[in-house]
Amino acid sequence: MPYSDKILVQCLGELLKKYQIFDIVCSPGSRNGALMLHFSAMNEMKTYSIVDERSAAFFALGVAQQTRKPVAICCTSGSAVANYYPAMTEAFYQNIPLIVLSADRPSKFVDQFDGQTIRQHNIFINHSHANITVEDSENINQIEKKIEESLVLCFENNGPIHINLAFQEPLYKTANAIEFSVNQTIHTLEKKSISIAEIAQLSEEWNRTNRKMILVGVQFPSKKLNKFVKKLSKDSSVIVLTESTANLHSKRFFYNIDGLIFSMSKNELEQIKPDLLLTIGQNIVSKKVKSFLRQHSPKSHWHLDEHWQPNTYECLTKKIESNPVRFLKDFITKTKPVKSEYFDQWKNIAKKRKFQHDEFLQKTEFCDLKVFESIMTNIPKEFTVQLGNSTVIRYAQLFENSNKNQVFSNRGTSGIDGSTSTAIGAAWATRKPTLFITGDLSFLYDSNALWNDYLSNQLRIIVINNGGGNIFKFIPGPDKTEVLEKHFEHKHFLKMDLLAKMFEFDYSYISNERELTGSLVSFYADSDKPKLLEIDTSIQKNAKILQAYFSVMS
Repeated sequence: MPYSDKILVQCLGELLKKYQIFDIVCSPGSRNGALMLHFSAMNEMKTYSIVDERSAAFFALGVAQQTRKPVAICCTSGSAVANYYPAMTEAFYQNIPLIVLSADRPSKFVDQFDGQTIRQHNIFINHSHANITVEDSENINQIEKKIEESLVLCFENNGPIHINLAFQEPLYKTANAIEFSVNQTIHTLEKKSISIAEIAQLSEEWNRTNRKMILVGVQFPSKKLNKFVKKLSKDSSVIVLTESTANLHSKRFFYNIDGLIFSMSKNELEQIKPDLLLTIGQNIVSKKVKSFLRQHSPKSHWHLDEHWQPNTYECLTKKIESNPVRFLKDFITKTKPVKSEYFDQWKNIAKKRKFQHDEFLQKTEFCDLKVFESIMTNIPKEFTVQLGNSTVIRYAQLFENSNKNQVFSNRGTSGIDGSTSTAIGAAWATRKPTLFITGDLSFLYDSNALWNDYLSNQLRIIVINNGGGNIFKFIPGPDKTEVLEKHFEHKHFLKMDLLAKMFEFDYSYISNERELTGSLVSFYADSDKPKLLEIDTSIQKNAKILQAYFSVMS
């Protein structure tokens, strides 16, 4: 198969190969034809073809999420580029390395009413770590330098970049060999860390504090991180709060944050607040814990992350810009246990809440909450879990992940728009059993995710169809308006069977608890096709039941 004769394209291809970036998700177009032609001819490259650019970008995000390596996305000019923006923002806030390769016309045609021409240069500037435009009329050595510098920034920040490629016509001339070679020297990446003296200073404060809280947000699964946090939690002055996307597990960790504190009074919250808060990782789902820590501020707040240093709780006192595993490995050797009643204080609350939780669910009729109890307590150990946003992620947080499944969700921006595409990309990348749990609006919104050739037969999708965006019946505000069903909830009566048939999924439909128990066993069984299970809870009073659940957790 012949290569592109464009030196710019050859240079780009050789640089991607140099940095071992081999996964490229392409969307059909003309302006990017030279790129697709060339990458397809390179033996090292693994190219995918997905028509919908928005879905393609989220698919690539799922691949990069699982491989922990950069994935390139390649599109034609014009609005095609803009369709990448939702996935780019998600990648930016999740620290997932996406590389946009957008084809463009020469700059002289921008704003001249030429077809499929928009202002592509810097289109992602607010949510990316590098943004360059190169034209094939430029000096090739300068082009090589600009592209390589951008790729290095992708690795250093572990996040998205944009390389905009302005091509002159003709676009499809070919060559039998690659005529351009790049310098093979790899740039050394600096690892962020703090000094031994700083670690010693922090450990002194840690050792004299008798009420310490570790709160862990989104984290890629790490046995080493789990080991270090678990070791810290053995101190009676330490409590650890986790969420499903933290991917940390121990009997000493507290997982149902909202269940623990949702109904507490200001006075009760004041009595359990920490003196020192250590946060690790990124987004926290629970709005309640954010409100708790903003209104009942600890004396000190350290945030440990090599990329992000946000002041989420409005009391940040120390930025620890280091890889959490690297920092804790040194830090933990300098910590000493402190005698305290802090852990027991939280343990007593958790024990009481667990009793209330179990008692409530025993009496509860078939509804979203009951469905999530069945799902979350019966996921086979070998499955990786992808969670949709909105109510799905919130319900999932209420239940312990007893089988320690790895859990992922698009919590960078928390949108519903690309969850299905991300899950499908992740399942294809790993070829491992993958369970994706989603709501009806999110699934319908991203239904183009099913329109590709990369549907793993190991993929299982559960759609909780409650007939609309039930979250708007629960959160304060929308439920008091006269347009709740039309403009907030978007009530509907659609089913997923025809989508499943169109894209050749094994499909099952249930609408009661008795059917659910039996269906899950066969749902997880091996198959030569992906499976979709639709659970209809649309006639249930889901929001009222969830409100009742939190009202008894006090």
